[in-house]
Amino acid sequence: MALHQRFLTSLVLAPAAWLCAAAMAEDRYGCEQPITVAYTRNVVFFHDDVGIDPDLIAELGKRTGCQFETSIRARDEIWSQLQSGGLQMGTSGVATPQRRTYTYLLPYLYLRNKLIVRDDLGETDSLEAFHDMPGARIGVIAGYRHGAFIDGMLRILRAEGRVVEYTDDATRFSALLNGDVEGVIGHEMNLEGAVSDRRQRQRFHVVDVTPGPATPHNLMLSRKRFTPAQSAEWLRLMETLWLDGTLARIMRKNAPPPVAEGLLDSGYRYSSTDRGW
Repeated sequence: MALHQRFLTSLVLAPAAWLCAAAMAEDRYGCEQPITVAYTRNVVFFHDDVGIDPDLIAELGKRTGCQFETSIRARDEIWSQLQSGGLQMGTSGVATPQRRTYTYLLPYLYLRNKLIVRDDLGETDSLEAFHDMPGARIGVIAGYRHGAFIDGMLRILRAEGRVVEYTDDATRFSALLNGDVEGVIGHEMNLEGAVSDRRQRQRFHVVDVTPGPATPHNLMLSRKRFTPAQSAEWLRLMETLWLDGTLARIMRKNAPPPVAEGLLDSGYRYSSTDRGW
């Protein structure tokens, strides 16, 4: 074939190949329309328009060719919109049996939420010790879950009228500083981000009160938008990001080294000799 004929043929085939690849992405990932995704302001995941979550979504866009329409919403609104189909994707969500009925949940980091309390409360080394303080109140973000162990105690405290819900980190840490609550559930990064003055931070201590592994935080896909086969493709892609080191790079970019390593660690420890066989 003459050179100019091969060139003309390539011009014809190139758009066809691109269209074929685009159609495959639409079918594999559900990208026929832009995907609506929402973030919640939280120093660990998203703050000042940067963070782990927007970096993750940007990487997913590069890998899939999908277009994303992003917004910032309260945590409880994100879950309700995922359930109704008004929102198609969310980030850093914690699984519950109910949430699994209307979303696919794909883990991409592990977080150990902790108890943050005022130093003047005295020795507080567990959730039980906090519970035993008469009238002590705890501040949480509405719609946020912390894993079975912490959420179990929060149900007890809520039944006693000792849980106060806030829409975001800023308001609940303001409540902690003002004495409206005696403790909050969060992470060292939440404390550092919300209380910039180091001397003020020294008024509080952070207690790891969870005896088990860290809690997986997930990419949430609405079942109203995505099929089981498409969710499996997203899961395979997330596994690729784990295996090729992309998630590790995202964590290390957005968190101090010890914290970043913790976000990558599920906390599970076992060996064949532990099984008693």
